[in-house]
Amino acid sequence: MSHEDYLGSRRFPGLDGLRALAATMVIFFHFGGPNWGWLSGWVGVYIFFVLSGFLITTLLLREQDRTGRISLSNFYIRRVFRILPPYLVILGGIVAFVLLRAEFLSRDFPHALKYYLTFLNEFFPGSGGNGADNFFSGSWTLGIEEKFYLVWPFLLVAIGIGAAKRKFLLVGAAMGALLALVPLTTGGWVLGTSKTAIYTSTIHYFILASGCLLAILLHYRRGYTLLKPLTHPLAAIPIVAAFGLLHTNLDTLWNESGQNLLLLVGYTVLTMLLLIVLVSPGPLRWLLGTAPMRFVGERSYSLYLLQGPVHFVVVQAVPGLVVNRTVTAVTVFLVGLAIADLIHRWVEKPMIDVGKRIITRKEARREEREAAGQPPAEPRVEPAPATTSVS
Repeated sequence: MSHEDYLGSRRFPGLDGLRALAATMVIFFHFGGPNWGWLSGWVGVYIFFVLSGFLITTLLLREQDRTGRISLSNFYIRRVFRILPPYLVILGGIVAFVLLRAEFLSRDFPHALKYYLTFLNEFFPGSGGNGADNFFSGSWTLGIEEKFYLVWPFLLVAIGIGAAKRKFLLVGAAMGALLALVPLTTGGWVLGTSKTAIYTSTIHYFILASGCLLAILLHYRRGYTLLKPLTHPLAAIPIVAAFGLLHTNLDTLWNESGQNLLLLVGYTVLTMLLLIVLVSPGPLRWLLGTAPMRFVGERSYSLYLLQGPVHFVVVQAVPGLVVNRTVTAVTVFLVGLAIADLIHRWVEKPMIDVGKRIITRKEARREEREAAGQPPAEPRVEPAPATTSVS
């Protein structure tokens, strides 16, 4: 695939399918029982992290190229109307549910809401299944991503437009610092598992930054030239084989090797390579871009957040599903997907459209002010000398 074809791609349908697989793996990890241990579903959220870093950075870089600026206000409007409506609807539904069951206090919601409403989810002591089960502990990933959204766009604006080398050095330095901090930090947990190694959010931000690095490399011509051989359909064979081999054996290696940090870094690199395969023409992109995969992927955000409350309701309705096994996971997936579809249609898409209309009106007013010779309300970042070098 040529660099021009990549830059001209307005949508990456294969990545919707990857979202679908990641959300499904997480659900089967939580509710499928020991028969699904080979799936290593607990790392599904790491796929989401790499995807988030890649997509957000790609959008910001393309906005720079298209308009000569990054509008931080537009970015946050898009994020607010994309993230908050489903999140608050699901959280509000959970709160109403526990209030009706007179379990608001017993499930520690007075304490938990302080974290959930401020996106400090990962610091809530009940996160990952430790402490009271309030059905929303899996939302810790939102806390991580929201802080990433607060910091990363500001850093891109701060280093200027068109400065490919500086962007590469910025994300490289950030990844190096985050990786160095991992062994120096204590406390926290990894994905709510019983693994012995202790990591904090540091490694999660490293994984998010890896997606940013990939976006920068692919966006600028010299970086793309280095990675272009990996866009060939035949290159997908060893990449997918290596990713699948590590992924399906990750749980065993994690428990036996003692090299957990190295495993996570290796898994992150292979996920980055997998993203290159999925944005390039080929059978895998076609497969993960099919309508059923896109359907699940587009609803994966709500599906992920719904898994806890849906599991509780399913078990209450069908007590025979209280034991985690394949039929339990399938039921949670199907019921959760049905509810996620309703949220996607009636909450998520309408609110995204509201955000787009706000941005459209805001940009129209800005253009009117500039045409009238008035200074823009939002400071414009002047381009730095253009360069495509990342070395």
